[in-house]
This record gives sequence, C-alpha cells and structure tokens, in this order.
Amino acid sequence: MTGLLYTVVTAAGPTSRVATALLPTAMDRGWDVHCLATRRAVEVYPEAIAAIEEVLGRPVRTDFHTTVGYSLPDPDAVIVAPATYNTINKWAAGIADTYVLTRLAEQTGRAIPIAVAPYVNTNFAANPVYRRSLDALQEVGIDVVNGPLEPHAPGGGSAPLDAFPWEALLDSVAANRAA
Repeated sequence: MTGLLYTVVTAAGPTSRVATALLPTAMDRGWDVHCLATRRAVEVYPEAIAAIEEVLGRPVRTDFHTTVGYSLPDPDAVIVAPATYNTINKWAAGIADTYVLTRLAEQTGRAIPIAVAPYVNTNFAANPVYRRSLDALQEVGIDVVNGPLEPHAPGGGSAPLDAFPWEALLDSVAANRAA
C-alpha cells in the first residue's frame, strides 16, 4: 500500500469530478483515501460530496472528530484540489479557523508530501497577495501543480475542468514520498 492520503476539496468547479477523476486512480495506485471538505464545498456541491462518500465508503470530514466519533489518523500525503483563492491565502497565512485549515496547518508542519492544485480565475490570480501565498506555500515544500488552463478565464466553462491535473497531483505526492 502506498499509504494514507488526505484529499482536501473546496468549493470550486473540479470538486464535481473528484469522485470520478481522482479517487479511482488514487485507490488503484494503492492509496487509502480520506476526504476532507470545506463547509462551503458541502453546501455548493452536495451531489459531489455524496459521490465521494459512496466511492470511499466513509463520510467526508468537515469538522473535528466530535461530529463523527473518531479522529482521522495522520496521513502520509495530502492533495488539496481543487483549491480556491480563499483557501490558498488563508492556509499560506497560517490561519486555522476551520477544520480543513487546521488540518492543513498541522500537516504542513509535519513536512509530509503535499500537493495543491489551484482553481482560480485570472482576476484573482492577478492579485499580488495570491502570488505571495503560492510562494509561501512553495517555500515550505508544498508542490503547486497548475493545470494547463490555470489560471482560467472568469466563467471559463468546462475547459479548465477537463484539463485539471489529477494525475500530476498523484505523481507529485508519490514522488515526494519516495524521495
């Protein structure tokens, strides 16, 4: 087995494809996957969250163990995808005001392989705060994996979804775990 993988999803378009595009490949590669989601992702993509739970056979975590009765074991690697502008900036700033951000802060401190795939439009990407946040994450060893259409045009349709870098994310954490 490759190990335990956290997949963290946020309220961005590719969340709709996690159950079909990321999870089967991750599990085929031997990962034991647990999914964490922002509360906003659950609100915006309830069908996608239900599909993730069906594929994994376990609940998607949105809060600490008190809501489901058990704590998650520490992962061997983390994929944050899709990652919104808000999640990236708060994570880079060390803000831990939600379950997902708390877990990301903690896992970043463990120096395990973590790969993030942003899903932001060009207007957000043009904000200098965003570039500084990506740089800060990379400085602590987070691999930023951009798809070929990232950042994407506002309202870019399905093209950025079709080109999302699922395989590259899995390759990143596997390579960094082996290193």
